[in-house]
Amino acid sequence: MASATLCSVIFVLGFSSVFLALGASATWLGSFLVQRLPLLISIAGVVIIIFGLQQIGLFKFGFMQATKQIDLPAGKLGLFKAPLLGAAFAFGWTPCVVPILAAILTYAATIDTVCKGVLLLIVYSAGLGIPFLLTTVAMNGFFKLFSKIKKHMGLIQKISGAILVILGILMITGKLTLIT
Repeated sequence: MASATLCSVIFVLGFSSVFLALGASATWLGSFLVQRLPLLISIAGVVIIIFGLQQIGLFKFGFMQATKQIDLPAGKLGLFKAPLLGAAFAFGWTPCVVPILAAILTYAATIDTVCKGVLLLIVYSAGLGIPFLLTTVAMNGFFKLFSKIKKHMGLIQKISGAILVILGILMITGKLTLIT
């Protein structure tokens, strides 16, 4: 049986590949719309604000609340199961991540090169993947830490939603460069 760390690495690569493909596609499509960039940025800002308000809890969109589950036969796929689960995880992610991913993909559609869009999704995937890898390496310590953090998840979700709203406002007002 493969080690938990190896399976975790392959799992992270599975969901990262989905996010990278989404980012590259969004950026490629966005390059066709570059002539309408100011309008696109404003629309993206509004969409990001809506996602931020969803994250805060002011709106409850049903399609953003749904999760999907795939049951794979235990032990039959071996190491190949990890990237499949990672990819399935990317497509059927929990509702708290969807607004942030959608905001990143919306922003990726407004930037000028596929490389920049892919870079955004690499950073996003790293932000999701590193905790998975660290969790695998330090499982027991993580459960103790997570039990302390878990009670603050509502606040963490509201703060991330507020950040999305601020990002959307900065995009609409053309002030996004203030944070760069």
